[in-house]
Amino acid sequence: MDKVILFDVDGVFLDEGRCFDVSALAVYELLFDKAYLNLNPKIDLSQIKDSQIQAIRKEIFEGDLILNQLKSLGVNSNWDMLFIVFSIHFIQLLKQLPKEMQVTFLESKVITQTQLQNLGQHVTHKRIDYAEPLDFLKNVENEKDTLYRALMSYAETHLEYENTTLFDIQSPLWQFAQSIYQEWYLGCSLFEEIEQLPAKSDFKQGYIYNEKVIVPVEDIKSLLNTLKSEGYRIGIATGRTRPETLIPFEALGLLTHFDTYYIGTASEVLEVESEYPEQKPLGKPNPFTYLVAYYGNDKNRYYDYATHQTHCVDKKQVIIVGDSLADLLCAKTINATFIGTLTGLKGKEARKELEAHDADYTVNHVLDIKDIVLNHH
Repeated sequence: MDKVILFDVDGVFLDEGRCFDVSALAVYELLFDKAYLNLNPKIDLSQIKDSQIQAIRKEIFEGDLILNQLKSLGVNSNWDMLFIVFSIHFIQLLKQLPKEMQVTFLESKVITQTQLQNLGQHVTHKRIDYAEPLDFLKNVENEKDTLYRALMSYAETHLEYENTTLFDIQSPLWQFAQSIYQEWYLGCSLFEEIEQLPAKSDFKQGYIYNEKVIVPVEDIKSLLNTLKSEGYRIGIATGRTRPETLIPFEALGLLTHFDTYYIGTASEVLEVESEYPEQKPLGKPNPFTYLVAYYGNDKNRYYDYATHQTHCVDKKQVIIVGDSLADLLCAKTINATFIGTLTGLKGKEARKELEAHDADYTVNHVLDIKDIVLNHH
């Protein structure tokens, strides 16, 4: 039987700080920039400096309190994080508009820039209460699909209208917000190439090209070589899309250490969610990407991975290495051993939370898994 180790990427190999910066930029742009709701553009985003990005992130995510709360609810995807935060503010803004205008928007099948600009012109009270998403999250149960149900119900209560599916995962509004994130992260030209869509702006260079590693690349290579020489097959399960996983790994010289057949990403999640909408959400804490990474990236088996998930691996043979509660919940569902790295958003603080949810091990960083893995049987 194969011995397998499956790695998350952000918070394990790569520093996820940049992804959170990009999430904050996307929320900020949608709310404040003149290209969208145009609430009060104080910053020229085309000339943005790093210090301004940090200030924006601090404001949008309440000094990362909101990110921590989302992580504690098992939310792992930056797309979901930014969409939920944006939606809470957006619902508060929609409340100010004439009912007819609200309804027309809520019934939209496609979202456009012009539409958002038009809504922005009718907003009278432009101040944003940055703590609002935190108040919302404090009352939500610990499951991603519950979170989206809670968001739709929040919209229904505040807007006094029944059809609020625009605030569901994968809705036209979700996809619009996701494309803003992708544009910031990939940069305009790579965005157009990968997403096959025209970019909405022309100044974004992309952050994908300057990813930071958590531990030195040579040490990562050495670890992966040791694991393989000990007979382990290694795979990746990530909330990034396929290009966003392969491009940085290739740039860092790490891609040759992995068999791309055993890499599960958000690209497969999006594909299966659109083919089988009744199965969504399939992003972590749903273990779908881990099953792609474990069994292999075989389209014919996607439905099986989405529907047969509980206790499907042998705990002695399969190890998941991740930094978040979402990864731990995946490990528990499929019955894998879990090693938590304390190099994610919460750093050492994550130990308490991971241990409270029965993590098998926690380590300071990914290089520390070696002794555990070599003695694991």
